[in-house]
Amino acid sequence: MRALRLLFVLSLLTGAGCTKSTNANPFPPCTPHSFTSPGKPLPDCTFEGFNGSPTLRLATLRGKPTVLNFWASWCIQCIGEMPAFQQVYASLGGKVAFVGINVLNLQGETMGAGQAFAKRTGVHYKLAFDPHGLLYGHFQNPLRPAMPITVFVDARGIVKELNIGALDAKTLRQKIKTDFGIT
Repeated sequence: MRALRLLFVLSLLTGAGCTKSTNANPFPPCTPHSFTSPGKPLPDCTFEGFNGSPTLRLATLRGKPTVLNFWASWCIQCIGEMPAFQQVYASLGGKVAFVGINVLNLQGETMGAGQAFAKRTGVHYKLAFDPHGLLYGHFQNPLRPAMPITVFVDARGIVKELNIGALDAKTLRQKIKTDFGIT
């Protein structure tokens, strides 16, 4: 029995060392492994950009404070806050990065609906798709979704604050001032 166990372990180790990954997905998975709370680093994931935004790798955001905003086209509060986010983004002159993340497959959200919604709202900051809410799952339980969620991440890539619910321009500016010291 012991020899059989040893043979099994050796076959696993040998197989793991010799297998070549055949994963053709250009976007590494962002599997929710735990809740990412304030004080923790933002996971490094890569997402497909849309409406003119290139592919987004979260690690490339380091060096500049970032506002991540999770949304869906069916979210009434998201519809209300997107113009405020665009207004604040435009007024900060690039001092803070803004990323709108469309959570796909959450309550039926699709790429087409997200693209149409973003175009209608007229946002010009970076936009990316979060397939199956994998990054969203780091901040919220996808089985009991809350929308919108805004995550404030400092220039080192550390989550400073999570905000569940809509933000108006005044409150968004105040949080940016409090979390990043930027006015």
